[in-house]
Amino acid sequence: MLAAAPTESAPTSQERSRGDRSTGRGAGLAGQLGLASPVAQGVAALAAYLAVWILWRALPLVAHPAQAQLDPSSMDPSIFVWSLRWWPYALTHGLNPLHTAEVGAPVGYNLVWDTTVPPLALLAWPLTAAVGPVSAFNLLAAVSIPLAGWAAFVLCRRLTGQFWPALVAGFVYGFSAYEMNHIVAGQLDLAFSLLLPLIAYLVVAWRDGAIGSVPFTVLLALALAAQFYLFLETFAFLTAVGALALLAGWALAGPAARPLVTRLAGLAGLAWLGSVVLAAPFLAAALAHVPATFHRRPGTTTIDLTALVVPRLGQTFGLSWLAKTAGQFHPASFDGYVGIPLLLLALAFVVFCWSRRITRFLAVMLILVIVGALGPALYVGGRRVTKLPWASLYQLPVVRGAFPSRLMVFGFLILAVMVALWLASPARRWQTHLARWTLAALAVAAVAADVPALSIDSGTPAFIAAGQYRTYLAPGTTVVVASTSDNAGMRWQADTDFYFRLAGGFVNAAFNGHTDLPAPVAHLAEHPATPTSISNFRHYITASKIGAILVDARSYPSWSQKLRRAGLHPLDNGRPIGGVVVYRIRG
Repeated sequence: MLAAAPTESAPTSQERSRGDRSTGRGAGLAGQLGLASPVAQGVAALAAYLAVWILWRALPLVAHPAQAQLDPSSMDPSIFVWSLRWWPYALTHGLNPLHTAEVGAPVGYNLVWDTTVPPLALLAWPLTAAVGPVSAFNLLAAVSIPLAGWAAFVLCRRLTGQFWPALVAGFVYGFSAYEMNHIVAGQLDLAFSLLLPLIAYLVVAWRDGAIGSVPFTVLLALALAAQFYLFLETFAFLTAVGALALLAGWALAGPAARPLVTRLAGLAGLAWLGSVVLAAPFLAAALAHVPATFHRRPGTTTIDLTALVVPRLGQTFGLSWLAKTAGQFHPASFDGYVGIPLLLLALAFVVFCWSRRITRFLAVMLILVIVGALGPALYVGGRRVTKLPWASLYQLPVVRGAFPSRLMVFGFLILAVMVALWLASPARRWQTHLARWTLAALAVAAVAADVPALSIDSGTPAFIAAGQYRTYLAPGTTVVVASTSDNAGMRWQADTDFYFRLAGGFVNAAFNGHTDLPAPVAHLAEHPATPTSISNFRHYITASKIGAILVDARSYPSWSQKLRRAGLHPLDNGRPIGGVVVYRIRG
């Protein structure tokens, strides 16, 4: 993406080898701390991001990994807990990992349009086997933010040859609103965004001659394939943004640099085709089983323009008027919070460094990304202002079900690069140097102010965690799980290593709508019991061969009368067994 920028934006190989030793007071401090080599600087940066993130927000995930669980009001964390166990289980039992009958029993679900994160599941296989899927999930969540920041650091360190500017840039990307919006929801597929800076790093390294064309093409193909399997939507956005970057780079490059951009386009195209070949089994299964598009309300998948400067609800500094504005946003808009200081820094960089082609390139790409994230219509303060000229593009089958707001991950990467280049630029006067770093500090502070506390659940009930289920359920029993923690059934099933089959379970809104319960069970849960709903429920229980219903003790009061009317009676007169009320069904 950055190869189209002119070579004057990056230090020469000789300057980079000297690293921080030639870049002033900040560089001298890095050297005094024993951070002269790029490897030492990379380790120090990762350690800094880990320390800040864990001590600040993720300590419960690390201190009590088996008990903590992100966002019990979201379906997504349990999907990823389940996925971390599913891939090893499927591969060791000779099952097709792209289809499962363990959830959605008895029919099951096709998983190609779900986000089962096979790269993470396979990499974490030893960890999952050692400590269980819940602990593995929590530990992955704890390192996702630091790894994203570290990847951006590596890119910016390559571009500038300086430690401190790259370190700040890593904070801008890794601790961005985009990352926070998805890690608090437990969405590992989106929070693990380290591949994007690493792909850009490959491009810059190839431009600088640090790697040859063949290893560059192979490594880029592997990285693109990994992103494909990690999350298809991000791969699609990466393809579009990469194509636009090549076009913008070719247009902005001088005659001397255009052959380089043309050559890069050819190599990137080969790498992209290679990634598609590597993803062919998954792609073939996806195209053979295209689900009905899940239609979302307008404005729920894009960013509100005001959200660029208004932090998320709950992080509005106690200002009622600001909280009122934030309350108008849909959660997708929280991906877009940049903050006034960071926007001012980007503007200052563009104004004072406009003579550089890389500055013009980054400015064009940032505008394109933000415009894309606005989606088909402009929303300001929660109100629809006007339909945008490119609205028809969002009706194409490829992007109709996507979240344009998620384009902001590229926006934050561009902003991080701007920060690094701005701070690394030579300053003739110390006052200018101080002003740059002050503005950068304010930008990081504004980003940090938007970081919410993680929502932690009370953990897995003893009925599952202590293995009590083995006393009350035969292996392979099909069960319904009703819990106040959404999609708890998938988490419980993963914790038991698929001891029982699950009727229901949320894998995708196109399949499941808004609930993790089977439709007749969900209707009974959400509406007053009627003879018709009771009859439909009983018919479903019989036809699907449900062997037991497990009700989280916290949910039992809302279920007891309805299940009694259906003719079901709990074991032990409804007294919780390890935090779960058990209904065993016979006949």
